[in-house]
Amino acid sequence: MVIDCDRFLDDTSRYRVTLALTTRTLEMHALLSAMPGEVREGVTAALVRALDDIQGLLAPHIASREPAPETSSFGCGT
Repeated sequence: MVIDCDRFLDDTSRYRVTLALTTRTLEMHALLSAMPGEVREGVTAALVRALDDIQGLLAPHIASREPAPETSSFGCGT
């Protein structure tokens, strides 16, 4: 099971991150799968708060970067 949140860290689409909570055992998967809706909403809210913190830490560094030229690949040989 995965619970994830996406965020663009600026006003463009260049700085997109995903923060994910991923289960690694059957027991943890069962626990997250069985949690009531309000608990799942609380877990999602915790991920959103973490993204708020991450965005705050990275914002000064994003603001100081020159805009990257548009590219059609991510350097994967395509």
